[in-house]
Amino acid sequence: MITNRILPSIMRAVVLEAPRKLTYRDIPVWPVESFGDPDMVLVKVAACGVCGSDFRYYAGENPWAMHTLGRHMDNPANIVLGHEFAGEVVAVVNKKNEYLLGKRVAPICSKVCGTCSECRSGRTQLCPNTVHLGHGQGWGKRDFYPGAYAEYVPAWAGGCYVIPDSLTYEETAMMDILAVCVHVAHQGDIHPGRPVLMMGAGPAGNGIAQAARNLGASKVVITDIADAALDAAHEQGIDVVADVRGKSPGRLADELSFLAPEGFGSVFDSIGTKDSFDLGLKLLGRSGTLVNMAVHDQEMPVNFLRLGSERRITTSSNFATGDYPLALGWLESGRFKVKNWLTEIRLEDVPRTFAEGNAHSGGRQAFKLVIKL
Repeated sequence: MITNRILPSIMRAVVLEAPRKLTYRDIPVWPVESFGDPDMVLVKVAACGVCGSDFRYYAGENPWAMHTLGRHMDNPANIVLGHEFAGEVVAVVNKKNEYLLGKRVAPICSKVCGTCSECRSGRTQLCPNTVHLGHGQGWGKRDFYPGAYAEYVPAWAGGCYVIPDSLTYEETAMMDILAVCVHVAHQGDIHPGRPVLMMGAGPAGNGIAQAARNLGASKVVITDIADAALDAAHEQGIDVVADVRGKSPGRLADELSFLAPEGFGSVFDSIGTKDSFDLGLKLLGRSGTLVNMAVHDQEMPVNFLRLGSERRITTSSNFATGDYPLALGWLESGRFKVKNWLTEIRLEDVPRTFAEGNAHSGGRQAFKLVIKL
């Protein structure tokens, strides 16, 4: 291994030992040379975002498997959560990657196999053999599964994007969710000049609303019930920010229909309930696309007549190869704005924050938490 400094053998990390059991503790620094991949590098974490999916892992779900494989998989013990991160490369396995030493990077948090039918057909976001940071996916049997809720994290040189000095580590730690937002927006087949509805104004919803604007939507309407989410949407200048607290499905359908008399060209649902699904279909315009972003194991009855006029229902998984550089370009140019999202916490605060957040609507005490190391 080639490094530009003396590295410790032990680091501080937050480990998901079992569902609802997060522990702040010492663990060994990742032995990247032993992982069997010459493309491996070691990153000193400067900032790591707290993703909504992390709260689902905390609760015992496996959202990666649900969205990518279409089924539940049990999580292994001792996952170090965290897949939204940025930091400095401090070690590389292969000399050809030595140029990255000391570079500020926003790494892609996963690596696909490149050989399965999904990868060969260009659907890399659906690779079943993905090795994923923060998810316990693809690492085989290990004492601890790598993630970025730690002082150091492994990554892959081929997925390390050098970040400009104009962007902070905290901003670029949002790259993973922004790339996901780009992919979701593309799944929604946004038609320039048509209105878009985003149900749910959390970080993903906010990012998708910004992406829809970048892709030419004539009007972006976003809904939520939480003050933090609604305030963030207002600060972004989203066209219509709708507080839907206490509104019946019928009243809400009438109000949103008034904003798009011919229906919305794209509807994004980050709520995933029967009511939100029904509302999304009701408001979907001809040849429109409804994207369900919250896949759960539940029945959703559909009257197929409601899919007439070439309406479509789909889901979204991860992000594709080209989504990440596009998202980084939008962030660097100011077409993605995330500074007003962020509330900083310390690594040692994470277990308490999850315990408290899990008791308060999935952690929405702040709009978007970022761990600053």
